[in-house]
Amino acid sequence: MTLATVLRLNALSCLGFGLVFLLAPGAVATALGTPPGWVIAALGAGLLGNALLLWLSVRGGRAPRRAEVLFFSLGDAGWVVATLALILGGVWIVTPGGRIAALAVAAMVGALGLAQWRRLPKSASVARAAP
Repeated sequence: MTLATVLRLNALSCLGFGLVFLLAPGAVATALGTPPGWVIAALGAGLLGNALLLWLSVRGGRAPRRAEVLFFSLGDAGWVVATLALILGGVWIVTPGGRIAALAVAAMVGALGLAQWRRLPKSASVARAAP
């Protein structure tokens, strides 16, 4: 799988979850446990912004820059760490179903972040042209 494909998959993931979080923050908050709905909505808006940035990083066959890939990979790592911290700390993600869902999402996000990291361009300029 090419870097461009991984970035597009990440963009689609962010788009999907961003829309759910933004359009149904109360339902998501209830499923997770105790997070404020506004936090879920804000995460949704952020995910939509990230989806746009991911998509733009490979638009029109453009090869993504190393700094862009690092930004996305570190953001994915941050999502995983924050999820684990919230679950282990017993904060917000406190329902059994919410924990399972959050861990499943964190595993997917971590896998995408690792796939991006492994395909990181070697130089500071750009990766090979995206298909």
